[in-house]
Amino acid sequence: MKKLKNVLIIGILCVIAFWVGLYAFRTQKPPTPPPTVSTGGGTPGHVGLQEINFVQVKDGVRLWELKAEEVEYQQPKNLVSFKKVALTYFPKGEKPISLVGNLGQLDTQTKNVTIEGEVIISTPEGYELKVPSLYYNNDKREVSSEEVFTFKGPDISLDGQGMAMNLDSQKVWVKKKARVTFHNSFFKS
Repeated sequence: MKKLKNVLIIGILCVIAFWVGLYAFRTQKPPTPPPTVSTGGGTPGHVGLQEINFVQVKDGVRLWELKAEEVEYQQPKNLVSFKKVALTYFPKGEKPISLVGNLGQLDTQTKNVTIEGEVIISTPEGYELKVPSLYYNNDKREVSSEEVFTFKGPDISLDGQGMAMNLDSQKVWVKKKARVTFHNSFFKS
């Protein structure tokens, strides 16, 4: 009798699960279409995508993530162009660093990168670099700009015209009109 009761309960639960599943299947929204691909107006060697999200993972660890509204690859010029680009870098053992810009270009041969239009690099600790354009030289492992920039953090503000930062040595050079302001909290620590 007890065995029969358990079988009936399991049977009733299976029927309920079937009907709930059928209801969920019939009322679900259609899947979102994959990113659209364009061929740059039919030009040979040009391929475009919209709304991409690319993540590089190594040994199960996320290294960086790239999001862009549009991407176009121009094979004859060895260029990848991005519109509304957002890059998040995940340094080992540290908090992520974010970069956003309106336009970006990657030279696929040299691996040099140019980002333009309201470029902002920020960290969760409250540090922020704002510059109209930024250039990354892969051979020198150097980020630079010739334009006016501002760098702000919880304890310091720095602005000037033209800057370069070597990623290996972590040294920063300001080319012209450097101005540094230390905030009160800088002296309290």
